[in-house]
Amino acid sequence: MSIRPQLIILSGLPRTGKTTIARHLSKQLGLCYLRVDCVEASFRQHDPDAGSEGEGYQALIHLARENLNIGNSVLIDTVNPMHLTRSWFRELADTCNACFYQFELKVKDIQLHRRCVENRQSDLTGLKVPSWSDVCQRDYDAWDEAMDGPVSVIYTDDGMLALSQCLKILQSPK
Repeated sequence: MSIRPQLIILSGLPRTGKTTIARHLSKQLGLCYLRVDCVEASFRQHDPDAGSEGEGYQALIHLARENLNIGNSVLIDTVNPMHLTRSWFRELADTCNACFYQFELKVKDIQLHRRCVENRQSDLTGLKVPSWSDVCQRDYDAWDEAMDGPVSVIYTDDGMLALSQCLKILQSPK
């Protein structure tokens, strides 16, 4: 009997700790790590408007599918703001027979979240860093488990606690 690969999605508004937690989880668990910002920044180096129609998400899905089909577990780091994008990842997990985990990362302390957004430095050429106003006005569908599937909400005000909560969920039998 073969072990099913895992598809892990870290979702949430910008600067909620997705990338930091994703990097730690990927390293600790030996996961293939895919970040939408990397894909979209690369696209935008050639076309400033690229990525506005979901191209980054579609590229991630193709890369994830390749890895899942050869048995590699994959962690995807993305805002994942819409019911539509969430459905794409659910369909991918179903198609590849992967164990599916969704996390929505949030910051309880609004002032902490604001400071994180305002102090952000881009680590990628071509990545536009959002302002606090951009984050507050961003279209982001509230999670609906009937439409989006089960999600574990993780508050990242304490990064180490958030990381340990994610690890506990991922290491529990599913």
